[in-house]
Amino acid sequence: MGRPAILWSLAALSLSACSDTPPVDEKPVAPVAIFEGMPLSGNKATALAAGFANCADVTRGTRCRKAGVMLMGIGPFNAAVDLDIKAENGSPLFDHVTLWHDSDQGAMLPLKAELENSGWASCLTTEAERFWKPPSPLRIAMDTSYWGKRRLVISAPPPDPKAYC
Repeated sequence: MGRPAILWSLAALSLSACSDTPPVDEKPVAPVAIFEGMPLSGNKATALAAGFANCADVTRGTRCRKAGVMLMGIGPFNAAVDLDIKAENGSPLFDHVTLWHDSDQGAMLPLKAELENSGWASCLTTEAERFWKPPSPLRIAMDTSYWGKRRLVISAPPPDPKAYC
């Protein structure tokens, strides 16, 4: 098989793994929280209704992406939800949103000042700077690594007696 045929086959395979339509009977699940217009949990129908698309099967589930996302007036960033949690009925769910900039690791850094100016507290861990703002259930973690792409993960986990920091 020649190189063009191999490339064509790979392209066809990758397209077959993409689907921007939820299962026929799937209705959007109400998210536990919304931050800057992004649902922080839900199913594929929830993600699609919020403008996430280009859904592709990845190692652990399905990832739906959204480009051009502004966060607190800063950006644009890429965002994704990972449908990798199985619900009781077997359909996949997501429980966080991940943001990043493809080429500028420093693009996320102005968010730190914006969060602090908005009353968010923070602490450093070995992997991330974590932000929270009581009584809100929202949690934000910004990678502190300088290798690869700096990510920002936003979630609204259930209450946990263990301290976030």
